[in-house]
Amino acid sequence: MSVINQMLKDLEQRSPESNTDATQSGNVAVAHSPIKIALVTGFCVLAVCFLSFYVWQLISENNALKAEKITNKVNAVQMSSAKNRPENISSQINTSKQISSNENTVQNDPINVHVTKIYDQQEIAPINGQIAEPTDVNKVLSNNSAETTAKLITAKPLVNNSASQVTPVKKAKVIADTHSHSGDSSGHSHDIVDIVKAKPKPKVNKMSVSRRQLSADELAEQKLVLAEKALAAKQIEKAEKLLEDVVIIRPSDSQTRKKLAALWFGRQAYQDAVNLLSQGIALNGKDSSLRQMKARIHLKQGQFTAALNTLKPLAQLKDEQYQVMLANTAQQAKQNKIAVDAYKMLIAMKPDIGRWPLGLAVLYDKNSQFELASMAYKKALTKNDLSVSSENFVKQRLQVIGQ
Repeated sequence: MSVINQMLKDLEQRSPESNTDATQSGNVAVAHSPIKIALVTGFCVLAVCFLSFYVWQLISENNALKAEKITNKVNAVQMSSAKNRPENISSQINTSKQISSNENTVQNDPINVHVTKIYDQQEIAPINGQIAEPTDVNKVLSNNSAETTAKLITAKPLVNNSASQVTPVKKAKVIADTHSHSGDSSGHSHDIVDIVKAKPKPKVNKMSVSRRQLSADELAEQKLVLAEKALAAKQIEKAEKLLEDVVIIRPSDSQTRKKLAALWFGRQAYQDAVNLLSQGIALNGKDSSLRQMKARIHLKQGQFTAALNTLKPLAQLKDEQYQVMLANTAQQAKQNKIAVDAYKMLIAMKPDIGRWPLGLAVLYDKNSQFELASMAYKKALTKNDLSVSSENFVKQRLQVIGQ
C-alpha cells in the first residue's frame, strides 16, 4: 500500500506541472492563431484578385476577337454590295418574281408538293453562293414513279439576310417544264431545259486619285499669281509675304526681288530694301536693274557716294539709261571724271543726239576746261535737236568763254 500511495502522490505532483504546460502551449497557440489567419486570408485575397484579373483579360480578348470578326463581316458585305450593279439586282428580282409566280401555280398540285419535299431533302444550304445542280433532281425524278413527277422545278436565288440584299447566284439555272398532258399522267415525259444562264460579271469602273507634289518653279508661279491678286485687292502685307516666299524658293528671280523691294521702299523700309537688293547683286553682279534700283534708294536718302559706288562696277556697260544715271550720280557726288567718261560712252553709243555733247560741255565748263567746253558746245549745236532754250544757253556760253 505504501508503494501505491507513493505512486499516487507522484501523480498528483505531476498533474499540476502538466496542466501548467498545457496552459502555456494553449496560450502560445492562441497567440499565434490570428497571424496564421491573417496570412491565409491575405493569400486567398491575392489568389482571388489574380484569378479575377485573368478572367477579365480573357473576356476582353474574347470581346476584341468578336468585334474584329464582326468588322470583317461588315467590310465583306459592304465590298460585295458595292460590286453589285443595279441591273443585276433588277434581273434577279424579276427572276425571283417569275419563280414565285410559277411556284404559286404549282403549289396546289399534290404531286409537285411531294417532289418539292424530295428536292428539299436533296438540297443543302448553299455554300459560297452555290445552288444544288438540277442533275441531282433529275436523278431523283428518274428513280421515282410517274406519279411523283413534278411539273416545274425551279432554283431559288440566294437571299443574304445579313445584308438584306439580293446577291447574284453563280451558275444559277432555272428549269422549265415544256410538256403537256394529253392522256394518262403515267404516259408522258418531261423535257427539262435551261432558260436562264448566268450573265457575265460586269466590269467595275475604278477611279484612282493621286497627288502630285509641285516643283519649286510651279510653287513659285502659284505664289506669284496669289501675290498679284493680293496687290489687286490692296492686301500689301499678304503680297509681301508671298513675294518673300518666292524669293526664298527662287533667289535668282530679280523681277520678284525688285517687286518686293519696291513694296518695302513704298512703306519707307529703306534698309530692308537695300539689303534685299544687295543680296541679289551678290548672286548676280551683272544685273544692272538691281544696281539702278539700289542707287535710287541711296539717292532718295541723300547718300550720293553710296549710290555712285553701287553703279561704278558696271561703268563700261553699254546701256543708255544706266550711263545717264551714272553721269548724274557722279555729278552729285562731285566725281566729274566718272561723269565725263559716262558722257563719252553715251556719245559713242548715240552720236546723233545733241544732249550728250551738251552735258559733256557743261562738265568741262565747270572744271574751267574752256577749250574742251567750246568744242563740245559747238558739236552739240551741229546736231540740230536741241531745244530753243538749250541753243540760247550754248550761244551765251560760247560768247562768255570767247571761243
